[in-house]
Amino acid sequence: MKSIAVSLLAVALASPLAACTPPDEAQKVVAQPAPAAESPAIETPAEPAAPTVPALRALNEAERAESLVAATNCNLESADGVAFAGTDITLATPMAAKVTGWAKPDRADSVVEQLALRFEGADKTQLWEIPVAATIARDDMPSAAVDKGTPGFEVAFDASALPAGRYHLYLAYRVGGVLAGCDNGRHIAIL
Repeated sequence: MKSIAVSLLAVALASPLAACTPPDEAQKVVAQPAPAAESPAIETPAEPAAPTVPALRALNEAERAESLVAATNCNLESADGVAFAGTDITLATPMAAKVTGWAKPDRADSVVEQLALRFEGADKTQLWEIPVAATIARDDMPSAAVDKGTPGFEVAFDASALPAGRYHLYLAYRVGGVLAGCDNGRHIAIL
């Protein structure tokens, strides 16, 4: 009786398996390659992408030769967080430097166009620039010097492509089609 019960149990267990494979097809044995030994995966967190900092643009010969009309209603205040105080400022990280300041046309009815921060090499044969957006309202300016609401700026740039040396910084912009240059005698050094 025990052997009949064991036989029935074996048939009962084999029946569901038999239903999975059609009886007229022979099951093929497929050789499986041995699993490769894997080293444990160490996930390193993805670093956030660094913000892109615009590079300076070298001016061509015609742009360098264009004469500037002197303008006086501007100021370059700081470079890399250090206030200009009569000495050169050495850029700590030329690939991500910042300059702050303000600019407005000498005449109240004029509009500043194509404002740019310029970098002139010590030998005056090379000149680079970067566009500046004067979008910060400078209500901190004393009204005796300029009107309230003078447009200020903070411009980030990548100066790492510049050769080591001393550079004269000034602002250039167009007013009524004329190229104006506003110069406070600011200099930076790149080591």
